[in-house]
Amino acid sequence: MLAHTKQNFETYPTNRVVAIVDSKMEADEVCCELMDAGFDGADIDEAVGKEGLKFLDPDGRNHGLMTKLIRKWQFVAQGEELKYLNRIKKGLEEGHTVMSVPALTESARGKVAKILRSHHAEGIRYYGRFYVENLDNSAV
Repeated sequence: MLAHTKQNFETYPTNRVVAIVDSKMEADEVCCELMDAGFDGADIDEAVGKEGLKFLDPDGRNHGLMTKLIRKWQFVAQGEELKYLNRIKKGLEEGHTVMSVPALTESARGKVAKILRSHHAEGIRYYGRFYVENLDNSAV
């Protein structure tokens, strides 16, 4: 698992698949399946509950000016990005786990999404450099 340190914090999850899973135990099972599929467990992030909420910093208060600016942009844009950020925040507040998995190729994205779907993950999104792709069928 990726350690939650200041050095590992990413303001925006570029080239990563992000999803909400029901519990830490479910996330650990997903992680095992991802590693069996060839993904490096050291690069997979699991943010859980209140601790995860503090690390992901959806309000931009704890990680400096750049994070604060991006969160303000997400708030001002008030589109899908803000809805998804609020969904992530709500999920963590309810004790769910948010997973983030690096996926540089379309094939990798497909593998990650398939494994997440098999565990009933919600809000599966791929964050490209300049776009976000919805990889599940759930509404925001």
